[in-house]
Amino acid sequence: MKKKLLNISGKIDPFTLEVLTLVAEAANSLNIDFFVIGASARDIIMKLIYGIANYRKTNDIDFSVRVLNWVDYNKLKVKLLQNGFSTSKIIHKISYKSIQGIDIIPFGKISIDSKSIVWPDQQKKEMSVLGFEECFADSVSIIININPQIIIKVASARGLAIMKLISWKDGFPSRTRDANDILFIIKNYLTAGNEKRLFDENNDLIDDDFDFVLTGATLLGRDISNLANQTTLSFLKDLLDNEIKFGVDSKLIMDMNNAEILLDIDKYDLNKKYLLKLIKNLRIGMN
Repeated sequence: MKKKLLNISGKIDPFTLEVLTLVAEAANSLNIDFFVIGASARDIIMKLIYGIANYRKTNDIDFSVRVLNWVDYNKLKVKLLQNGFSTSKIIHKISYKSIQGIDIIPFGKISIDSKSIVWPDQQKKEMSVLGFEECFADSVSIIININPQIIIKVASARGLAIMKLISWKDGFPSRTRDANDILFIIKNYLTAGNEKRLFDENNDLIDDDFDFVLTGATLLGRDISNLANQTTLSFLKDLLDNEIKFGVDSKLIMDMNNAEILLDIDKYDLNKKYLLKLIKNLRIGMN
């Protein structure tokens, strides 16, 4: 079934619209597929589509591009530099006027077994792109401008959850914000277009102990299981299993519990117990 186009034209701020338009024009001219990822995707999906207030602001705009090799990746960067973007010391970062943090992450044939890439600079740092293929396939097509019509793809909420979990694990201990975003997505998952699905298609998850957030975590786990390929799903299951083994002292729970979106900031220990239930439910949904 063809996915319905979502429309945020008139809602997006002019400067972000300018950046998204320029990237779309450059990528389209080179026949390169891309989608918006990271906190900028979170803002578009949660705030602009579903009206869920964000708990933290971001000035960054992150993209992932599906390319065959570094030649194609560099062609896109050159195109963007010709259209007003500026390079930086970090190979995957560019800037545009006041936006300094624009990441362009490649995936696709360029990667090693669809699991990781190695940046072709002096550091030769390896970066995981596990799950990017599935998340791109699941991305949401969104109209950001009517005249002329401009359509971009943005990572879905469940796709974001996959990417955030992997990014948190890949970058620990410097990726606390990923744990924060995971909690934000789980906490609001039913509100973000999934409440009707729960009652219509997943009512087996509703029982006498129904909890809106915990049930949302289970549904998210189920949705991730339906989206992720076997390699990605096995990675996510192992990640959660390892965290659950540590109980309330899990690194993921500790990072979540330091978020600005705590369930009850005055009950630190109770929060940790609830968060343990949360990741257990997320894992149960993946079975």
